[in-house]
Amino acid sequence: MNGRALRDAAGQTGRGVRAEAIRTGGRRSFLVYGALPAGVVLPLVITFGIAAVAERIAHLNSDEISVNAVSSSNSVYWIITFTVVVGALTAAYAQATSMRAVARDVDRHLYPRAWTSAASRWIFYGLLTAAASAILVAVVMSVLPAAFPDVYSEVSLFSSAGVRFVITVPVYAFFACGLGAGLAALIGHPAGTLAALLFWVFVMEDAIIFVPDGAKIQAYMPFLNGTWGTGQDLAISPPWGTDGALVYFAAVSTALFVVGALAVGLRRRRA
Repeated sequence: MNGRALRDAAGQTGRGVRAEAIRTGGRRSFLVYGALPAGVVLPLVITFGIAAVAERIAHLNSDEISVNAVSSSNSVYWIITFTVVVGALTAAYAQATSMRAVARDVDRHLYPRAWTSAASRWIFYGLLTAAASAILVAVVMSVLPAAFPDVYSEVSLFSSAGVRFVITVPVYAFFACGLGAGLAALIGHPAGTLAALLFWVFVMEDAIIFVPDGAKIQAYMPFLNGTWGTGQDLAISPPWGTDGALVYFAAVSTALFVVGALAVGLRRRRA
């Protein structure tokens, strides 16, 4: 790709990011009705709900039931799980719906280079989800020790785990959105894409341990590697360490995005 073509592609992608921001704006946007409740409100409700119950149990001073103190490395699990996955689902839904019915013709007109369509959605939803996850991590790790000191006194935003979460969770979120957009571009159907992504994250990667040599195979599961790469405690043993696990997830996400973008281009040629 020469310099002019690269500038044209960058211009298309930039316009696509702005167009996506306009398309999802307003009070009736699926971001407001879907992504915000599921990706922001729900993880906060679960996190603080569990914390309130745990704190209450800690105050019982009972010999029959007790709770252990929570460390920083286990304090933002629900953000890593829900916020990141909802961001990936949102990017996937946006990409898949752009390839259906009338929207497909509009997309073809707006993005003469097929891959810039998916790239603009990866960038828009990736940056949005990364920013949201960073803010949520900071809020949760600041509020937990202050509001629930008996159980969460060891949680600190400025600990090594806290600083790592603030950096790595947004990175994980950004590439998860790229994976979602790439999967949608490959499958090309909204419902099918969302079903495949949900099955992949919440069923396959956990259930794979029950097949022969499942523990070894599970160490290569992308989302588990991404989660482990943030610093979250998990019972897996990838062969490349926590930093390598995050790089591995980024590589898998990028590869799937490239395959999806190529699939979009092939469909256009056949149409």
